[in-house]
Amino acid sequence: MVEDAVALALCALGIYGLNQIIAKATVGTIDATSMVAVNVVVSLPIFVFIFAGAALVWGEYLNHVEYVLYGLVGAATARGGYFIYLEALERGAVSLVGSVTAAYPAITALLAVTLLGEKLGFLSCVGISLIIMSMVALSISHGRSTDRLAGFNRTSLVLSLATFFLWGVGAIFIKMALDGLPLIGYLGLYVFVLPPIAFVYLRHKRAPMQILFPSWTVPIVGAIIVAELWQLGYFAETAAVSRGAASIVFPLISAYPIVTILGARIFLNEKLSFLDWMLLSIVILGIILISAA
Repeated sequence: MVEDAVALALCALGIYGLNQIIAKATVGTIDATSMVAVNVVVSLPIFVFIFAGAALVWGEYLNHVEYVLYGLVGAATARGGYFIYLEALERGAVSLVGSVTAAYPAITALLAVTLLGEKLGFLSCVGISLIIMSMVALSISHGRSTDRLAGFNRTSLVLSLATFFLWGVGAIFIKMALDGLPLIGYLGLYVFVLPPIAFVYLRHKRAPMQILFPSWTVPIVGAIIVAELWQLGYFAETAAVSRGAASIVFPLISAYPIVTILGARIFLNEKLSFLDWMLLSIVILGIILISAA
């Protein structure tokens, strides 16, 4: 049902937005490699527990192995893209990274309509278009007013584009997997995906084993909170995708920066320009159109 999917997508939107506020307030001193290590240490036990539950219903859903393959690809692109996203943020300005990665639902919506045959009403099309265009413009506008990092960073742009394509295309595989697997079954696949991706990433970064056993400092505690909230948001996101159209769910969730920006204004005393407020209003209008469709 679309109504359930919209509600779950809005929950994911709120959680992701809140998560970014906490990350900005407490985890600014941690590099991308440490963030990935904390994410793995926190997430893996959760997925082991989920897999134990999924194993009880595995046999019923393995008649079509292609769904498992879709799930493995979807999980790999989702988590791998997140690791690359952290690298892009570390190397470049938020305005550059945000403006590129915020548009990934454009790929997802296009593929969902052309490949999966999803049908969208006029209001949904207008709402999706408003959200995607406004989020890109908002990322650029707000980034310029809060981030004065000078210059064009080629590496950050390449990493941002990689995240854009991984998330945009990978989201379709997540949707296809959830068409044949229960939600718990899809999430259980992370047991097979997370360790090898993390191993390749940390090996590439030449990170020592000690990075998986960090000292209990305030930034590390903040990183753990960020990892747990991100995981909770991802659960809400995948639940939304399992119940609704990918072409609607992902554009809705991509609007989470409105929560971040408004929260930063309230709790971190960041200022918003008139253009920021206008773009935020357009995003909210897009959400209303999709919700009412």
